[in-house]
Amino acid sequence: MAEVVVGIDFGSSGSGFAYAFSDNEDEIFQGSINGANVDNKVPTSIILDDNNETIKFGVECREYLKIKGRKAGHYFKDIKMNLYEKKNEIKANNTGKIFPLELVIQRVLEKLKDLAIVEIKKIRPNSQNNIKYVVTVPAIWEEFQKDIMMKACINAGLIKEEDDKSLFFALEPEAASYYCLKNKSIDQNLMKEGDYYIICDLGGGTGDIVTHLIGANRNVNEICSPNGGKFGSNEINKLIFEEIIFKIFECKDFNTFYTKYKEINDNFDDEEMLYEDWYELERAIMDFKEGTNLPAVKDHEYYPINFSLFKDIFNDEVDINTLVDKYNRDVTDDELKLKIRSKKKWIIDIPHQIIYKYIKNQVSSICEIINKILDFEKRINSIIFVGGYCANEVLTLEIKNNLSNKIKNFLQPSKPCLSIMEGAVLFGLNPNKIKTRKAKYTFGMCANDYWKEEIHAGKGDKYYDDDDNVWRCRDCFSKFITINQDLDLGQEITRNYAFSKSRTCVMDFYKTFKPNPIFVNEEGIEKIGQLRYEADKDYPIGERDNTVTMRIGGTFIDVKCKHTKSGKAIKTYLDFN
Repeated sequence: MAEVVVGIDFGSSGSGFAYAFSDNEDEIFQGSINGANVDNKVPTSIILDDNNETIKFGVECREYLKIKGRKAGHYFKDIKMNLYEKKNEIKANNTGKIFPLELVIQRVLEKLKDLAIVEIKKIRPNSQNNIKYVVTVPAIWEEFQKDIMMKACINAGLIKEEDDKSLFFALEPEAASYYCLKNKSIDQNLMKEGDYYIICDLGGGTGDIVTHLIGANRNVNEICSPNGGKFGSNEINKLIFEEIIFKIFECKDFNTFYTKYKEINDNFDDEEMLYEDWYELERAIMDFKEGTNLPAVKDHEYYPINFSLFKDIFNDEVDINTLVDKYNRDVTDDELKLKIRSKKKWIIDIPHQIIYKYIKNQVSSICEIINKILDFEKRINSIIFVGGYCANEVLTLEIKNNLSNKIKNFLQPSKPCLSIMEGAVLFGLNPNKIKTRKAKYTFGMCANDYWKEEIHAGKGDKYYDDDDNVWRCRDCFSKFITINQDLDLGQEITRNYAFSKSRTCVMDFYKTFKPNPIFVNEEGIEKIGQLRYEADKDYPIGERDNTVTMRIGGTFIDVKCKHTKSGKAIKTYLDFN
């Protein structure tokens, strides 16, 4: 057993780590990071140089950018959301240079790992050689996203290879369940054996909505497959830029603003000042969003934001009144119209009702998902709010108002932002607490099955296999698991396949919402990856049958192959789209 468990919360807005020693599982330490907030997290941002090395990380990026501007290096934020959107690359926010997304994630994980090791060495000098890492991932992520995270973890030095047992991936809502089962700020009378509850995990980027049942020995069982979407707090910032700033000033990010500015101001060379102004605008919008709270803000109160940095990208004939009037003409609700506070200084009053509108739209989507779950499972008696965004009282109150006729108990730990990070540590100390998960899809591979007249006639492509002397059907869906199937943690499913004349075999992975597909080319079936494996050259044709074992109860889909006759492992490569 590892001497110490380190939980890494790689978040959309903030990241941090916590740890515990295996001989004292009841004491979880919060990692110390320079400039961390009250929840011991720093912004998930990083600056890299031209050689892809880290210059600054976390809160240190802000001051460095204010001093150096675009000359600081390549600045990245919103890293996790690029992964959510299934991108392979990420653009630097200040320079626009394209980097491999996996590399940027690797650098963030490296920094968190190094900080953790330094801190652990101070307490127990030899413990850094026996660490188990637990990295959290959203439950709604697909194999493509988790595959990139695994590769980033390997390159960051957390482990050396994929099957290294010193790394676990914890689904964020499952980590939160662990935390809530032990947290004294949660009423444990509502967390006893037989209780059904929904974990509503809302962070900076995405939201996970998962249903759990507390089983025997307070184990956790997943009742419905995870659901969710882009319900994080950062979406509010994004909407402000897209629906207000872009519509008024035609600038959606610093790079478009900088390009416009340089076109008009040819001799401008103070890039540091310009980026500092943009950073202050982003900070003002963050303060505007975070300051919106029902007990503190009246319905028609406005928040002033200085937009003077845009003044120099317009000619003298265009003033702030003209721009705001043009924007307001398209706004039908008077409560959502902007006002001019200072024509000279380009200060605009933005109504707090805009924030309420965005939040209510998010709540509508969240409650739509929860209502479908409640229609399916009538025994749910609680909703537990976790994640940093759940500290927003507007959000949680709106959800309660929408669901109070169906749910009796709304629970929230005293520090919802810590639930994922500390829960990851608890998961690493006792991963067997998770007993079952629900399959999100039907998973299978493309195979040439034996011809079955009653199934394939009139639909399939029939051919004669000279090697095995049998008739086969091409492009069949060889099913491993079925949607909504209960999966035990670590459950394995095995299928036997025959090689063709080539030693190398390539098989495609597919997923679908259909429970019983026949062919991989049916409508609603999506290719998600590819498995490639090679038979030993010593095996003659006709003796290359192999056994494919899919381990599907864990956080990842894991596939291993072996030669059927000898039992020898076959080198396997698995890549996801």
